[in-house]
Amino acid sequence: MKITFKPYAYSCLIAAIGLSLTLTSCKEEITNNNDIVDTNIDITENNGYVPITAPIKLTSKIPVDVDPAIQKKLIKDAAYYELNEAFNEYSWQALVAINWPKQNGKAMPNFTDKGDATWLGWKEAFQVYRSDAKKPAPWGSPRTDTGLGITNPVLADKDKRIISRTNTPTKNIADETDQAFAGKLFDQNGNVVVYEVLMNKKEFDYVLDNKLYNINGQIEFSKNKNIANFPKGNYAKNDLGAIEIKFAWKILEDTDYKDRYFTDEGYIIGKDGSLELKQLGMIGMHISQKTPMGKQWVWSTFEHVDNLRQNVIEKEGKTIVIHPTLRDPDCEICPENVDVTNNSTYAYNPSGPNNHGNFWTISSSNTDLFYAKDSIMRTQAKRMVDIPVRVQQLNSKMQAYFKKQKSVWQYYELIDTQYPRDQNVGPAPNKESNYHLPKSVTNKPGGDPNLALLTNMTMETFFQKGNQPASDLMEANPPSNYTISGTESCMGCHSSAGLYNSTSLDIYGKRSFNSAGQLSGDFSWLLGRAQWLDESTK
Repeated sequence: MKITFKPYAYSCLIAAIGLSLTLTSCKEEITNNNDIVDTNIDITENNGYVPITAPIKLTSKIPVDVDPAIQKKLIKDAAYYELNEAFNEYSWQALVAINWPKQNGKAMPNFTDKGDATWLGWKEAFQVYRSDAKKPAPWGSPRTDTGLGITNPVLADKDKRIISRTNTPTKNIADETDQAFAGKLFDQNGNVVVYEVLMNKKEFDYVLDNKLYNINGQIEFSKNKNIANFPKGNYAKNDLGAIEIKFAWKILEDTDYKDRYFTDEGYIIGKDGSLELKQLGMIGMHISQKTPMGKQWVWSTFEHVDNLRQNVIEKEGKTIVIHPTLRDPDCEICPENVDVTNNSTYAYNPSGPNNHGNFWTISSSNTDLFYAKDSIMRTQAKRMVDIPVRVQQLNSKMQAYFKKQKSVWQYYELIDTQYPRDQNVGPAPNKESNYHLPKSVTNKPGGDPNLALLTNMTMETFFQKGNQPASDLMEANPPSNYTISGTESCMGCHSSAGLYNSTSLDIYGKRSFNSAGQLSGDFSWLLGRAQWLDESTK
């Protein structure tokens, strides 16, 4: 596809703030950096900012950033509502460009053309941070054996996803079957939601050049540099920075409305430990991008519209109510956002004490019994922070546009976009001796984020706690007797990603690894997937 969300009003605003751009009329087509911008709306006489209306011109080129001049102008005027709108348009542009179809490496003329999504040419995380800790194969090369025991014909099946559990040496940072710092998410069919992460060439080259793909390389890197610093791109040169994308995939059953999903086939771990080929439907997508104005990265997160709410469709003359993927609206008393698998065991009991009803027993919980309708394990997911109205308005316009194009993307929605308002603002104090609210939570990652809380229900389900101790959302979790309402945020969580900087052996010869701590991993948890390369096996 080809997408350019060069907001129409932005071009007029650029002229208004004195940048070198010649405009004869804000209703004409203008050329700026070789992009055609169709300015088809009226603006005020003083060239004030006007929210963009859909449909928006789209391009296959991933946006480098929201125009820095626009950002600076809107921040100076404290016009944060308009700035949020600008970044939400950027998010939709990035989504379309990353999914734009290609054939033989060339972008197709239209987003609705047949072809392989652009991201299919990116590197899968398990191919970079290999289980055997060896150097990744070059960019563009076929998949290789990485020590997971996955061999041909699965590896050679380049058109299929490979969802295999990748364990990390010291911490649970999210793999292909578990969520970050949590367990498994079950859909309403009782299937586990699975995940995968990919990176663009800019990020891959940085990892490869600096040998960050294993713990050995990270420790060596840390001797001279105490933090990773992925490429940020260059707006004037239209040069992209590092990008990571993460997908949440639902296993599609015959009862699912498959035409409502972006689908693919993938190999997942079966009950006997072998890989089974399944049809998958995308239900969540994260886009994180290091930008010239975003040292803390820009975070765009999308979900499928059927994840949490009922939707009505007309099919063969009948009105059909679609059952949500991650929630049962007919079970009003089912416990919500319960993690049953992380460091715990669970068991189904067909009748409770005195025949009060079915329940699950979870070993790690302070509450012994969790009510259940039946024996199928299902997560009852609930969003704690609503999608803002400004985002819903843009979503409605984009969905209407994609519906006209008969595109499956009409069934997806942006949850929100998180970005730094001032990338040079440092993190808030987080030690017990000097933390303070609200900044120790709202500015945990630094950069003065526009949002304190942003989560994707398919990927951070179990962060949805609402009222909780403030320490849960501070770096290093300093003791706090304050209660706040919180979930998590992309920037806040990823700021804790670290770079390995040392290793040691205990008296029994067991090796342990140490991290340089917050911000040293430059917001990429993937660095924590790196494994130790035993020099004796080289």
